[in-house]
Amino acid sequence: MHQVDSGGRESRTWPVARLVILLAVAFSGFLAYSFTPLGEFLQPLAMEGFFESIKGYWWAPLVFIGLYVILTILGVPMVILTFFSGFTFGVLYGTLYVLIGANIGANLAFDLARYLGRDFISRHIRGPMDRIDRQLRNQGFLRMLQLRLIPVIPFNLLNFAAGLSGIRKLHYMLGTAIGITPATFIYVYTAASLMQVYMAGAELDEIARAALRSSALTNLGIALALLVTISLTPMIYRKLRGKTRQ
Repeated sequence: MHQVDSGGRESRTWPVARLVILLAVAFSGFLAYSFTPLGEFLQPLAMEGFFESIKGYWWAPLVFIGLYVILTILGVPMVILTFFSGFTFGVLYGTLYVLIGANIGANLAFDLARYLGRDFISRHIRGPMDRIDRQLRNQGFLRMLQLRLIPVIPFNLLNFAAGLSGIRKLHYMLGTAIGITPATFIYVYTAASLMQVYMAGAELDEIARAALRSSALTNLGIALALLVTISLTPMIYRKLRGKTRQ
């Protein structure tokens, strides 16, 4: 009888323990950013110096992707690192490296949340949350694509939340891979345009420098317009959704 009770208590406490571990991992990035040298490293000037020092090496993209994956799993906001991909690698390769790092990191964070927290959540969700959970199982790809294209929920938070939900892994992977591409391109393009303005025509004559700077400013204007548009998308979406419900 004692062995049965002991086994029952273990089966009840282990999911709770795993959820606590997941929460510790999810908040570790914030704590590390706030109370360790990681916060100083992720400041723009420090990151600029670091990537400037390694960008000439063949392994620089691997370092960038690895850093992106680790920080994504730890829940650290990745906007600054995304911008620096544009500064360091340009639009094409910067976008590619961010997408690789973001997708690997997002899927690992999903797997971590699924393994550590899904069992506890599935036992305790009731009512409206259970209906949402079933909807994610049945329409996971479309819901994830919508949430990635219209970033109402922060990227890192959604990684963990999706792992706790009943969404199928394949639907999550496809929705994430497709959904984050437009915003990633816009962020990287904006950063590369800023760098183009900064570097425009440093070794050219005045006329050529003016023409190049004008082109760079045009690209920057387009990039900033796209950036503002995607930043306002969640607010526009919420307003339209509110009107539809009325």
